[in-house]
Amino acid sequence: MSGLQRPEQWDHPVEVPEVPRPKTILVPFDGSQNAERALAWSILAAMNNDAEVIVVVAFDPPLTVRGRGATYVEEMKATLEEEAKGLAAESVAILEARSVRARGVVVKGDIARAILETAEEEAADLIVLGRQGVTHEMGGALDRFRALMSGGIAEKVARHAEVPVLVVV
Repeated sequence: MSGLQRPEQWDHPVEVPEVPRPKTILVPFDGSQNAERALAWSILAAMNNDAEVIVVVAFDPPLTVRGRGATYVEEMKATLEEEAKGLAAESVAILEARSVRARGVVVKGDIARAILETAEEEAADLIVLGRQGVTHEMGGALDRFRALMSGGIAEKVARHAEVPVLVVV
């Protein structure tokens, strides 16, 4: 006989708890195919619950260095921010075209942390995100190995979020 013990309520009938309908759905978006699928799932969830979708586009700008390269880095930061704003606007337009209330938020910083902080600030009831983002799609074997070893963004968000997380593949 194994040393495993059953929980005390093992013989009780299965109970499905009441869960609140999400009113605010946060969707991190980076333009990847998985993020596009997450956006599609957020449409389903929003339409069935009359919820608002908040599209968050987070980017981690490179560090500014003094001297050589500082001007280039500052230009790169500005370009990243403009691209993030454009991506957020495009995503919101897609949602609104499907009669979903939506707005976009652009956040700088560590991406997983930015998603979690935005979810808290916006009082999100649900986070819907792709399992792998654009870094995985464009990166090589080394990028995939790093994500495997340190955990990707989706894993970090799912592990630390205080609301339900739907991870889309």
